[in-house]
Order: sequence, then structure tokens, then C-alpha cells
Amino acid sequence: MTHSPPTWPSRLNILLVEDSPRDAELTQAQLAQLNCECKVTLVDSERDFRTQLRSQVFDVILADFMLPMFSGPEALAIALREVPDVPFIFVSGVLGEEHAVEMLKQGATDYVLKQRLQRLPMTVRRAISEAQERRSRIKAESALREYETGFRLLVDALRDYAVIGLDRNGNILSWNSAAERLLGYRADEITGESVSRLYAGESAGEPGNGDNEVLQSLNGALHKGSHVRDRWLTSRTGVVFFASMVTTAIRNDEGELIGFSKIIRDTTESHRAADALRLAKEQAEAANAAKDRFLAMLSHELRTPLTPILAATTFIEQRFIDRHAQLPEGLSELLPLIRRNIELEARLIDDLLDLNTISHDKLSLELAPLDLHASLAELIENARVEADDKNLRVDARLHAARTRINGDAARVQQIVWNLLRNAIKFTPTDGAIVVETSNPDDQHISVRVTDSGIGIGDVAMPKIFSAFEQADTSITRQFGGLGLGLAIAHALTLRHGGDLVAFSAGEGRGASFTMTLPLTTAAVEAWQTPIKMPASTRPLRILLVEDNQDTSLAMVTLLSMSGHTVEAAANVEQARHKAGQGSFDLLISDLGLPDGDGMDVVRCFIQHQTAPSIAMTGYGMDDDIRRCRDAGFTAHVTKPVGFDRLNELILSLTAGKR
Repeated sequence: MTHSPPTWPSRLNILLVEDSPRDAELTQAQLAQLNCECKVTLVDSERDFRTQLRSQVFDVILADFMLPMFSGPEALAIALREVPDVPFIFVSGVLGEEHAVEMLKQGATDYVLKQRLQRLPMTVRRAISEAQERRSRIKAESALREYETGFRLLVDALRDYAVIGLDRNGNILSWNSAAERLLGYRADEITGESVSRLYAGESAGEPGNGDNEVLQSLNGALHKGSHVRDRWLTSRTGVVFFASMVTTAIRNDEGELIGFSKIIRDTTESHRAADALRLAKEQAEAANAAKDRFLAMLSHELRTPLTPILAATTFIEQRFIDRHAQLPEGLSELLPLIRRNIELEARLIDDLLDLNTISHDKLSLELAPLDLHASLAELIENARVEADDKNLRVDARLHAARTRINGDAARVQQIVWNLLRNAIKFTPTDGAIVVETSNPDDQHISVRVTDSGIGIGDVAMPKIFSAFEQADTSITRQFGGLGLGLAIAHALTLRHGGDLVAFSAGEGRGASFTMTLPLTTAAVEAWQTPIKMPASTRPLRILLVEDNQDTSLAMVTLLSMSGHTVEAAANVEQARHKAGQGSFDLLISDLGLPDGDGMDVVRCFIQHQTAPSIAMTGYGMDDDIRRCRDAGFTAHVTKPVGFDRLNELILSLTAGKR
């Protein structure tokens, strides 16, 4: 609804609070520019000010800030109490910005400095116009509230909202046509009845007393302004629908309660859609949980057979070593081949689990200050060893001057190793790989891995960091792999607050990947000189808990070859019995057991033994490792277990025992 702009009055009645005749004369001279007759009443005391407010109606009040017997702030306070709708403007030569802002906060309309008195006509005109507009708006709003007939017509025209007027006791006063359609009662049938009648046909799943419903909704609206209730209702004709109901308290201008309004809307479709969405969400979450369980079980089932295979290669090598004999021709090449393929299979499983953890935002990082160059050194040496098979040259150009970052050491190495493996994989024989570092600015360090390999085409570049994506199917057939390494490297880089970008001049022209991470000023913990471990330790009594017969046999054989006495248990019950009866120096337990899990075993073990424990399992996700430590395991190794690594771990855990 629009209003025509208020007309400017032909005569203004102005109250001027001023003690200086000269300043009053200057003020009136400026007011003459308003192009209307201005009657100015001059006062300089509180008594005269109050007298004039009571005896006349003023259009605007102008006041100096400081007078000998009276002050502008005092005048403002009086005016706000007695004539709050009259604009109040300070006209002062001593009003600083801080005081001006404070006066505006307290209710002043505006202020004009005497040094800039030419602004006064414009300020007075704006203040009076705003006051006229405010009074017009209040008058229009009052007329609108009193225009009940039009309002009832408007309410009755609402087709989707049942609008019900109630008195203070909850009896129905008005009933629009939408209420009749939705609830089945005519207005003449229901007017005067208690609104509790709407709950007479209680719906299935919504038992209760109608009077209690009404009392609850009215009390809620009375104390909070409105009350919302969603529930099933049954109309007079027996139609069941889901209703969204809002009860609102209605008060007059004095704040007295005069009744309530109740608006009811049929939200059956949206309610069922929300139920369907909630069900779909629950099903999706259940599917994700099932997928997580499947991946964990798949990891366990795929890793478990690899351990006895790896153990068999170690056993064969150890037998020849014990006899001080060379491996036969052919066998010396086959055993490393078996090891490489077992490690490749394990890496593929790790990638699948990492991708699942990242996609569910469950990846946890153990951040600490570290020297990136120190982390790269071992990776570059390992890359050179792996690159020798293809006669690839791996050059290192570590030129960054600032190398300290805040990162998870294992995950940062995983990023760079994935980039190096990718370069080695896609670079033909006799090619070259360059690893270089630099500081692009004072806050970052970059690691670039460049190769002379097959390059990346324009079509493949946009999806180079997408999981399960490789340039085309021919590359997948030629080079193998799942296409997860770069996706994982990219996600891990982002989790470290960095960026990973790819560049290639085109197919057949090589590629480069640049990881950029933020630097830190935190000090890197000094490397301690590692304790020299003995080549062997005293024979230990080891309790081995493993339900896979092949893995158990391989483990017992190799541990026995190292001089240890091993007692094997195939389930939780056997492990509990042995832990309670014997004395052991170490526990090595699988997690997945037929009658429980390794958590049950370690809890029992630590009740009877003071020895360390190792969880050896195919479950390699972060949650699995965390659960192992929480249950009491000293260490965790993921299958397939390299026996050099296992022996090092056993030595580190038992080095101090006698």
C-alpha cells in the first residue's frame, strides 16, 4: 500500500532553546529559508521549556547543547517523555562528534553545528517530513487494524490455510472457508464451540485429550507469542491428514490479550516427502556403514592370504642363509618378484581404504612440525631403487631455503611417494625424473615431481585427480592400477592446507606435479640418535592368536627359526586359557577371530601378563588402529607382515626385558 508524500506546512511552530540572542537571531535567519511562516518561541530555562511544551503544539524543537541554567540533554530527556513524536535537533557550537553520537542514541533526531548553520533548513525539513510520514504510517496502521471487515474477507479468501479466530478461552469466533473445506464443519456449526472439538476424532498414533491439546497450545502462545504443533488430525468426514498448526496470541495496543488465532495447513505431502527423505538418508547411511564393513572385511580377507606367502619367501631365503648357500639361479629373481607383487597388492588395498576414509571425512592427521627435506631424502633413495628396473634417472634438486612445515609425517611422505610412483609408472625406459623444491614466497614451500613420461592430454587433465580415473582404457590395460594414487595425494594435500596442481605440455611430452604447503615457524623436534638394537634378542615365549591355519603355521615356523618358543591359539577361548595358565614375553594376536576379536584377547592378556602386545590384522583403517590402542595393544601391524619389520618391532618392544 503506497501513500502520497506529505505536503509541506505553510506555517511552522518552532521551540528554540537558546541563551544567546545573537545565535538565536542567526538561527531564525536560516529558518527563514524554509519558505513558510515560522513562529519561533525562545526559552533558556527548564521552567520555561516545560511551560511551553504544555501550552503549545510544536512542529520541531531546536536546542543548544550547553546553557547557563539548562542543558540540551536535559531538554531532550523532558521532550522524549512529554512530546516523543516531536523532532528534536541540537544546534550547538560545542557539540563534539562523540557527544553527537551519544545524543542520537538517546533519541535526538539530528544535530547541526553552529559553524555550519547553513545545513539547518535542510535538516529541519527532513526531520519534519520524517515525523509527518511516521504519523501518517501510524494512522494508516491504526485504520488497517480497525478495518475488520476487509480483513475477514481476506482471510476467507485463503484457500490453503484454515484461519480460526478464538476468544481468550479457546472458543471459536471466526471460521474461514478453507477451515470448512479442510475440517468438514460449516461456520454456523462450529462457531461458539471449543476448539477442542477439532480433536474429537483422535487419529491413530495421536492419542490424547482434546482439552489438554487446547490448553497446551493456548498457554504456549500466551507465554511465547506463538505455539507450533505438527500432528495427525481427522476431519469430520473421516479424512486423516498431517496438520501444521500455529496458535498466536492477539493483543490490543495496550498489550491486553483479546484472543487467539489458529492457522492450520494440510502438510501431508511434505510430511510424507520428509519421511521418504529421512528413510532414504537412513538407508544411505546404512549402505555406507555396510560398505565400510565390507571394505574392512575385504581388506582382512585379501591381506590374510598374503602373510603366509610372504612368510614362505622369507622361510626359503632364511634356509639358504642358515646354510651359507646362494639361492639357485632363477629363485633369486622369483623371490623378489613375489615380494614386489605382494607389496603392490597391499598398496592397492591401502589405497582403497584411504579413499574410503577420505570420502567419509574420517581421516585424522597427527600434525607436528617437520623438516620436509629430511622427509624427502629416504623417499628419493627408495624411488631410485625402484626406478633402476626401468633404467630411470632420478635427480634431486632440493633448493628450498625454508623447509619447516606442520604436517603428518607419514601422510606427507605418502603424498610425495604417490607422485614418485606415478612418475616411475608412466615414464618409459631410460627416462628421467626430477624432484625439486623451492619457496614460491615467504609462507610456502613447493615440491615438484617432473617426468619425461607419456604426458597428459587435454581431455584427461580436468579429471586427473578424480578417483578411478586414468587417461583412457588403453593406459589402464598397459600400466594397470586403480587410478587412486593421485586422488589420494590431492585429498591429503588439501587436508594439510596446501594445493596440488598438474601440468603437461601434452601427450608424449612428460608431466609435472607440484605440491605446495604452508610453512611453519615452529621448531622441529631434534632427531635423537637411534638406539643401536642388537641383531637378535633372547628367546621369547610368544602367545600367537591366529585363526587362519596357513598364517599360523607360517608365523610359528618363522618365529621358531628366530629361536622363540611359540604357543598358538586359534580363538579367543584358547587364548584366554593359555594367557591364564602360562607366562609369556609377548602377545601377537589377529583381530578377527571366530568367537570374538583380538580386543577380548588383549584385555584378558593384560590381566595376567605384564608383557607387550602386537595387533596383527588385515583391518588397517584408522579407526581399527585407534581401537587397538584403546583396547590395550602396544603396537599394530597390518597384514601382510614383513618379517624384517616384525622382528624390528619385537626387538623394540622387548629390548629391555631380561
